[in-house]
Amino acid sequence: MQTPIVPVAVYPGTANTLYIRSVTLGPPPSYYYELQAVEVVPPVIEQLDPDDGSVIVAGQPEQTTVVVLKNGNVDMTQAQWAAWPADADDDEVQLDAISENLGLTRA
Repeated sequence: MQTPIVPVAVYPGTANTLYIRSVTLGPPPSYYYELQAVEVVPPVIEQLDPDDGSVIVAGQPEQTTVVVLKNGNVDMTQAQWAAWPADADDDEVQLDAISENLGLTRA
């Protein structure tokens, strides 16, 4: 799971994405996390010369670059675990809890 976060300085860059993966199911569960700098470069549409049809600008697909700036393990607290509603969106509950525990704000 991943979520955009309010950018935060993490040497040697700025993280804008939190990625988490469950390690143990608990209670309470543990997670592996990464603070990532994710950059998405939009696609480039091929441009042709209207006179002879030659390529002026070559088309390129969208490109995503991910740089891991920090990683580690973090646990959900017992209180967060106990407050997990049965009808909740599980991904959202986990991302909210881990973001909070790492001092991050989801964007």
